[in-house]
Amino acid sequence: MFKNTRIKKAIGLMLVLLASTVVVIASCSNNTPTPYTDVKPQIRNFTLYVRSTYVKTPDGQKIFAFGYTDDPNGPAKIPGPPITVNEGDTVNVTLVNDKDPTKAPFNATGDGHTVHLHGLDLPTAMDGDPMTSPSGRSVMQATQFLYHFVAKNPGTYWYHCHQAAAEHIQMGMYGPLIIRPRGELNVPYPGTPAFNKEYTFVLSEMDAGAHQQDYDKMYKGSSDVNWANYHANYFFINGKAWPDTMKDPNDNISGTLGQTVLVRLINTGYLVHSMHSHGFHFLVVGTDGRKLDQPYYKDTLMIGPAERYDVLFKLDQVGRYMFHDHAEQMTTNNGEYPGGIITMINVNNPDGSNPVRPS
Repeated sequence: MFKNTRIKKAIGLMLVLLASTVVVIASCSNNTPTPYTDVKPQIRNFTLYVRSTYVKTPDGQKIFAFGYTDDPNGPAKIPGPPITVNEGDTVNVTLVNDKDPTKAPFNATGDGHTVHLHGLDLPTAMDGDPMTSPSGRSVMQATQFLYHFVAKNPGTYWYHCHQAAAEHIQMGMYGPLIIRPRGELNVPYPGTPAFNKEYTFVLSEMDAGAHQQDYDKMYKGSSDVNWANYHANYFFINGKAWPDTMKDPNDNISGTLGQTVLVRLINTGYLVHSMHSHGFHFLVVGTDGRKLDQPYYKDTLMIGPAERYDVLFKLDQVGRYMFHDHAEQMTTNNGEYPGGIITMINVNNPDGSNPVRPS
């Protein structure tokens, strides 16, 4: 009798938990993180193809670029596709350098390439450095290579090509890499405050003239680009410059009064970016894939090349506020203000109303 009672209670508890899980998952929006109810490590497979593309700017420019994509029939994505996994997962990343630039619908470069998983402590063979790779070189055209690792430390990372890095990263060969804490519900690191919504902002910049010179070198036989003369004139959040940052909900922050928002900031560029929020001090809880023992509040955060920061916004007042680079050059499009690294924080009342409407 007691045994049957315990079984009935256990079944009832399981049904309650299952119902709760379904409700939570059903309520997730585009920027709302999916709860991690399955704590078992998984095998995650990703395939990256090398392609070229053109980055369109708000003033009508088309900047030649090349990078990674997960679509073998499409152009490069700038930044590259996110690699998002849970702590404990076994991760396989296959780099495919398969296209002849004279025949491809989206021309690749003809160069060798790699995937360096920046911030992960990996064996030499998986590091993505052509000098220490098993073949002693990068992944050449018409070949592919499998990188594999076990995701260990939760945090924000990125990946990029390490062949001719000064050129290839600038041209667009980078993307975000996120490791979430296994079994934790909506926290950036174990023991940190929980969040309701999540954004990843990849910061970058481009020298449009140098990109054109690189195109001429590859397809017209011109001389190499001198990257020491680099002079950026376009600046981006997730490959977009203001006002285009307002067109995609992933590129601007939107939430309801009382919510907490996680923003992962990744600097993939050559320059220091100084991110400033109007209306809020944000809590810095992690940097470079490691939890901070003593989180701290800032309203302006200087982010060096290759650095990453995890920050939490408590949306405690309704309105519309700027979030932008405070190095003012980087809020321009080819010298014209406003542009570049500017986006907005939109905080609505629980009924969806907002006294400040977009202009």
